[in-house]
Amino acid sequence: MERGIYFDAWFKHNHCYHPSLPLRSAQNLEDLKRYHGTVLVWAGMGGGSISLPYLEREAFGDVDPRMRFYGYMNDSEFVAECEKLGIRLFGIVFEVQGWEFPAVFDENGKIIRLNLHAEQTEHDWYGLREFSQDKYPDAFPTRLKDYYPDGIVNSEGQPVTDLWEECSTRDLYGKPIHAEWVEVKNHGQQAYQMCRNNPVWREYLKKIMMIQIDAGVQGIQLDECELPMTAISSGGCFCKDCMREFTEYLVERRKAGKLSAEWDGIDVSSFNYRDYLLEHNCTFPEGAPFFRTYWEYQIGQVRRYFGELADFAREYALEKYRRRIQVSGNFYNLQPAYHPIVPKADIIITEMEHSLFRQPCFYRYSAGFAEGKPVIIAENPYGGIIPELVRLLDKGKGYDLYRIFMLEASVYGCNMSVPYGSWMGNTIKDAFWPPRSVTAQIQDFLYEHEDFFPGSFKGGAAVLYSYGSNAYRDAHRSGSANGDAAAANAAHLEVTTTDWGNTAVSMPFWDVIRFLSTENALYDVKMLPDDDLREDDFSIDKISSYPLVIAPDCFVLTQNQADILYEYLKAGGRLLVFGRLAENTDLWKKLEGQPGVCYVDFDPDAEDAAGFARFEAAFLEVYGQICTTECSAPQIGMQRYDANGKTFVHLLNYDYDAEKDAMTAKKDVEIRMTALDGDRVRVFTLEGETDSFSVSRQGNALNVRLNEVPVYMVIVVE
Repeated sequence: MERGIYFDAWFKHNHCYHPSLPLRSAQNLEDLKRYHGTVLVWAGMGGGSISLPYLEREAFGDVDPRMRFYGYMNDSEFVAECEKLGIRLFGIVFEVQGWEFPAVFDENGKIIRLNLHAEQTEHDWYGLREFSQDKYPDAFPTRLKDYYPDGIVNSEGQPVTDLWEECSTRDLYGKPIHAEWVEVKNHGQQAYQMCRNNPVWREYLKKIMMIQIDAGVQGIQLDECELPMTAISSGGCFCKDCMREFTEYLVERRKAGKLSAEWDGIDVSSFNYRDYLLEHNCTFPEGAPFFRTYWEYQIGQVRRYFGELADFAREYALEKYRRRIQVSGNFYNLQPAYHPIVPKADIIITEMEHSLFRQPCFYRYSAGFAEGKPVIIAENPYGGIIPELVRLLDKGKGYDLYRIFMLEASVYGCNMSVPYGSWMGNTIKDAFWPPRSVTAQIQDFLYEHEDFFPGSFKGGAAVLYSYGSNAYRDAHRSGSANGDAAAANAAHLEVTTTDWGNTAVSMPFWDVIRFLSTENALYDVKMLPDDDLREDDFSIDKISSYPLVIAPDCFVLTQNQADILYEYLKAGGRLLVFGRLAENTDLWKKLEGQPGVCYVDFDPDAEDAAGFARFEAAFLEVYGQICTTECSAPQIGMQRYDANGKTFVHLLNYDYDAEKDAMTAKKDVEIRMTALDGDRVRVFTLEGETDSFSVSRQGNALNVRLNEVPVYMVIVVE
């Protein structure tokens, strides 16, 4: 199990100033050891999006003796100390961010004020523009020629004298697009969104990674790794390189016969999307013609260039240092854009769009999305419970809520990274520093009982996520991805069953896994690639061990996927179809008369409450025949795992009493288990092993009666 730490280490009661993270210290190392960290995410050397010399200073620069006095060190020294502790620090590449900061220089061109103090007086600027113009060659020991001996040249063969302008994303009217979410409000700093489709920016990112690898990092984390998809909601990107490569994409698709009928009659070889939209007075993205084609093109670009950068980082580390490093990104909210790049990542690191309480379906989806790779979750301060939780913790309250928030991810197959001075957005003047004692209690338990979370179970279902059916509409639902209950949850810290999917658009997949989580059903999510944006690697072994497969509105499947479902049924499996299924294949004809198939009709274009009620009834009937674990109490979340002759049943108590500021212990809770490999029962809480339970047998079932369930409890049968 990875134990991630969200290692911004920004200062308490101060703004979180991207992209340069504070100096690291010996005290940080003590904390990381105490928390049993294995991976540090968003962890260091982010200053490359200011300039490469600034990044060199972060990595290798001298540290003032006054700072040394308190154990501070540069980032390369800190990386080396982490490695001694077996902790992997991932250098953070803020791919989308291109910065300019207020700066004051002395008569020798040295920076004497930057950012906060500089903006309070008459100032100049320092950032990508000044670096690429070599305006202040003596600001740092290195300068432009050290990285670009022959200068910078763009895709049109023109010399580049302003990286900021050259590489920024552009809206329909040619204006650069700001990265507003990281610009601290009411301050002079400015950040543009950069476009990774521009080869100049990719080469710059490679130079950032080279410096980080030279500094010894054990991993590279590419933040905003969906570039330039980020810009779409802001009206971009329409830079010259996006338009040129989109035209090339259209030509290739036409040759392959993969362009839709809306392109008939259009000469794609000379097509410029920006010019077309301006000529026809179109808006973007709302209502834009050809938008889906453009969206799919950019998804392909995400896969293409994330892969290029990931391969470069691994090859550079191996060739220069004979060292293998890991690569990840920020798989923000696990949006569909990231599915094609999962094979290129070693760890799936995701920043939640909304951090809520009781969202097991988000974690079960995350585990399925990662396909066996470790998942590290980072909380997000926007639209969720984090700001209020931080205020409670600062007052010595909310400890049970924090325990639930941290443990829930592990219970359902992921890891919630420890907030260690983590980001509080661009308006809140604070960083998230939870209480050490509570954090250490949680991390001690996870470290000492890593075997309690093996990930496999008996008697559950596989829920299919068809990328070809769901990806486009999933990415364009109104509202936000995991935020149905975000507003209420944030305002009152209500502990409710929440939805990862927004119900404004009918999405049977999300409705299904939300319901299964509400029922404490055992299930895994299985991703079905579309064989276009990602190669179809689906195989029978991915579902053969499940007694039930659920297909929620999987109306598009590859022929391989259809054949595998048929093979699964012929081998005795049961298939619950909710809505449409493989309408582009002949699967339905082959399913006629097949035993083991249950079909529930559903109208995907309407609020079909009756259809979903029929699904609920059908699921409960068939699941009742394969269910291996039941809990007698409401407000208890439950997850079971089986491995190595042992069974582990994890229980989370969500019954929060705001007046008492604690979870109300649930009395006399009975857990019924079947399909066991043992009968010796042990029970653990965060405080340690307890004997406050009794055991009885009823047929093939083992019943464990718990005198009370506190915040968290796990039953171990061996």
